[in-house]
Amino acid sequence: MGGFDQLQTYMPHGMCLLWKPELMLLHISSDALIAAAYFVIPIGIARFVRNRHDLDPSHRSAALLFAAFIGLCGFTHVAAIVTLWYPFYVTEGWLKAATAVVSVATATLVLTIVPQLLRLPSPRTLQREIDQHRATLAELTAARAELAQRVTATEDELHQVEESYALADNLLGAVINTIPGLIYAKDMAGRVTMANRTTLELIGKPWSEVRGQTDLDFLEDKDKAIAVMANDRNVLEFERSHELEELVDHPTKGPRIFLSTKRPLRDAAGAVTGIVGMSLDITDRKRVEAQINQSSRVSAMGDMASALAHELNQPLGAISMYLEGVKIALLRDAPTHPALKPVELAREQSLRAGDIIRRLRAFVSGGDKVRRPESVAEVVDDACRLGLLGAGDINIQTVIEHESRDIRAVMDKIEIQQVVVNLVRNAVEATPPHGRNKITIRTGRDGQSNAFVAVEDEGGGFSEETRAILFEPFKSTKGTKGMGVGLSLCRTIVESHGGTIRGETNARVGATFSFLLPLALQDEA
Repeated sequence: MGGFDQLQTYMPHGMCLLWKPELMLLHISSDALIAAAYFVIPIGIARFVRNRHDLDPSHRSAALLFAAFIGLCGFTHVAAIVTLWYPFYVTEGWLKAATAVVSVATATLVLTIVPQLLRLPSPRTLQREIDQHRATLAELTAARAELAQRVTATEDELHQVEESYALADNLLGAVINTIPGLIYAKDMAGRVTMANRTTLELIGKPWSEVRGQTDLDFLEDKDKAIAVMANDRNVLEFERSHELEELVDHPTKGPRIFLSTKRPLRDAAGAVTGIVGMSLDITDRKRVEAQINQSSRVSAMGDMASALAHELNQPLGAISMYLEGVKIALLRDAPTHPALKPVELAREQSLRAGDIIRRLRAFVSGGDKVRRPESVAEVVDDACRLGLLGAGDINIQTVIEHESRDIRAVMDKIEIQQVVVNLVRNAVEATPPHGRNKITIRTGRDGQSNAFVAVEDEGGGFSEETRAILFEPFKSTKGTKGMGVGLSLCRTIVESHGGTIRGETNARVGATFSFLLPLALQDEA
């Protein structure tokens, strides 16, 4: 009865369109296509939800609500077609109201799970982790194969000397102790029942003090011990192999990352009696991977710095021109105007900023990679302007001393500037933040055939042990703040120019880094 009342009270929507065929065809075809698309989308979403059993309940609910919302939107477009001939406006209104309720519910749920979705790793990150795990698994498989070969050889020997159990035990122990990784076994309570020599070296105790003890008994870091024992319990609880990374403190090397493979240990009847595990130290590999990633980020920042320098150079040039125009106008109209001096100072500073940006852009872009005779003093001055940026803010006095500005050496200007910038920045970082400190940069001749550049700071210097690894790659004296590639790169650049570089601890305080470059011949200069 209500539908009949609607038909009696309202007129169909087609009358608003004056029943024009082309206009009605436009609305009908558009609404029909939209409705068809809206009906297909929920089918795809429902299929996705049905086949993805690992979806979180909140994600599943959001997907189904979204499918219902899309489907109801399709019905609203069907209703729009029907109302062209039948004025079911009340029914259409209730249909839109239902769509609105589902839409609001869908939007609310989606907003609650968006933070969770943002925390999900990207496919590239997941693929990288998968590739890393595959590589690790390949290494572990090779180690397992090697272990299997050695165990097989040992078993053959044991069969030949069955009458001597003691000899068999010694032979098996020798095989296990030759493996560089950690091999160990524990009972159901987590007590150690077997450990090879590498494991005992990591623990730092003899077998007599380790046998029958748990990780809580012999590991100093109790939190790490609890984590290791929790991993062991997971293997025992689920009775299956488990591969994971574990963090353990080495007595001399500090915290180390181990890739551990643990599996249940069974007796002859198949009952689980404990676990057996093998752990490989992957700390160095993880560090190299992190350093490679950091190098990639630094390279990207260099490209960005070059582009930024290019963009800033133009507005600084415009600022300088406008200030010059203001200065000319003031000189013409009011030669003694008090604003003349500030305008001139502002113009000088804009020119200085532009000069710094041009030098920075040339330094980052790498120059033209051509070696030619260059003034050592000028190259060092340009590099110091970049390397000493911000040094004045931390109370550091800088002194630059040149024996002569006529000393020239054949060089790639940008590469040698990179060496000087690295040495100067290292000196700034090594200088204590408190007190009045000084950094001295000197250039001059060293004999008849070489020019020298020296950077002296008043920091803490370094020990003889540190001196031995100063220029080795990935060996940093700055802890986690350094990558260990700066001084190594400096040595590579200097030696490629036919020179040498060295670091010395000063007699009183601080350290001095210096390098030599062959002088340019007279005809080259």
